[in-house]
Amino acid sequence: MSYIIVSDSSSNILKMSVPNYKTVPLHIMLGKEDWPDTSETDLSLFDKALDGFKGKTASSCPSPDEWIGAFEDAETVFCITISSGLSGSFNSAMSAKHIYEEHHPGRKVYVLDSLATGPRMVLMTRFLQDQIAQGADYETAYQKTLEYRDQTGLLFTLQSIQMLANAGRVSPLIAKAVGILDMRLIGQASEAGTIQMVGKNRGYKKSLIGTFKQMLNLNYDGGKVVISHNRNEQAANELADMIREKFGDVMIDIHRTTVLCSYYAEKGGFIVGFEKAKMR
Repeated sequence: MSYIIVSDSSSNILKMSVPNYKTVPLHIMLGKEDWPDTSETDLSLFDKALDGFKGKTASSCPSPDEWIGAFEDAETVFCITISSGLSGSFNSAMSAKHIYEEHHPGRKVYVLDSLATGPRMVLMTRFLQDQIAQGADYETAYQKTLEYRDQTGLLFTLQSIQMLANAGRVSPLIAKAVGILDMRLIGQASEAGTIQMVGKNRGYKKSLIGTFKQMLNLNYDGGKVVISHNRNEQAANELADMIREKFGDVMIDIHRTTVLCSYYAEKGGFIVGFEKAKMR
């Protein structure tokens, strides 16, 4: 095999209809119970377990051995990871890169930090695959994909942020207020790949309008969109309707979050990745 694209499972797309694509799982621990983020995990059972769990929880990233195991003896490997500002997955992939290249002289592993999660990783993967399909050499495809990453935005709208608070990503006081006041928080992936709160709205409809306004504030003008939702397909579809009402026939992919993003986005949350300008 000449090349393979390997993403960690925070992409939420564990199988993709593009050649040579695999994922490596992140894990959620509910007490001592390990829930790997794989296509074999029953998501409905995970939802039920998470909703009813009151004990200690944690997340963990793929090990270097898990990354290497997914490389499948490829001559060229592209790894796409959740933001290095949120997880150790990028550092683990870098360790895998050094080990693999040392044991296989002449082979190359490119590690791409998405500086975000979920939908942006999907956009990057599809763009990278298109570049290779169009005949770009691997170095050029890598560089162009990093440039493309910086032309995309990522927003998330959450009606509960307790798991993010537990992980130290947001203030526990803010998390408590969100639960009491029926607030939805809108955040974005910052340029450094961390979580930056940019808005808050009370109630369902206002949160959708607020999300769309933030997309426009980030120079969205009708490019491709990917929406991942945690048991909130209605919100994803209504946001898609808003986008198409203004911009016409936009390419929008809607899908369910898998284990890792379901854990952090919590029930009702959704994540939106989009091109800031149409790719011509």
